[in-house]
Amino acid sequence: MKIIKIALLTFILLFGFATQSFAELSVNRIALGVQLGATMSQVKNVFGAPDRTTKEQVKSEAYGDFVETTMIYGNDSIVVKFYNDNAWRIESNGNNGWATPDGVTVGMALQGVYDRLGKEDIKSPAENGETLYWYNHDTKSQVNRGNLYLFVKNGRVSRIVIAYQ
Repeated sequence: MKIIKIALLTFILLFGFATQSFAELSVNRIALGVQLGATMSQVKNVFGAPDRTTKEQVKSEAYGDFVETTMIYGNDSIVVKFYNDNAWRIESNGNNGWATPDGVTVGMALQGVYDRLGKEDIKSPAENGETLYWYNHDTKSQVNRGNLYLFVKNGRVSRIVIAYQ
């Protein structure tokens, strides 16, 4: 009987408190200067007039055919893509001072990211020797209001992408 109690106690201690933990970020933490869904005029109010603007016809099984407008700032340092008039992807490619609401910037050491955001939901190899650290804002309700994608190379954030999945 004593062995059963010890085994049960060991089982509870090992597995009873183990829960799957995700870095569930609220929607206000999924931003880079502006939040997803921002209009073109809101983006211009924050980033100013873009250095370049492009338009491209996109064929998408999920969203149908649409014209994607891209606003480019500072030698591709900030890139904002729009579906209709709303931002669906915001990317920072350079050490330009732009940060997430938690203070994550391009060039930051990975430990600084963990200190601010905790453990990623998904970690996987990416292109160009980068590793993708994916933070989803809400894994419980499954409402997709955006994701934070951090690309890390040589232990430092090389790109930040805020986008709908």
